Amino acid sequence: FKRYQLTAVKFTVDKNGQVTKPHIFSSSDNEKIDELLLKTVRDMSCWNPAEYANGLAVKQEFVLTIGDMESCVVNLINIDPDRFAAE
Repeated sequence: FKRYQLTAVKFTVDKNGQVTKPHIFSSSDNEKIDELLLKTVRDMSCWNPAEYANGLAVKQEFVLTIGDMESCVVNLINIDPDRFAAE
């Protein structure tokens, strides 16, 4: 990844723990990288689904970010860049 480049893959984990609806939310502008990231997310094993306190499983959306957290795109996906600052 080049400086200021960030890719985000958005997907849902359904109530059975299956990854569904993965798509590129913010592109790397490199088709091969985007395809590899989508394939990786699609091929993930089952997750533990989100649950309410009463044990009811529910779907939950996730955004997986890869790349430079100093990118201006970070603001578009509502991520606090200070969380990732070097300590």
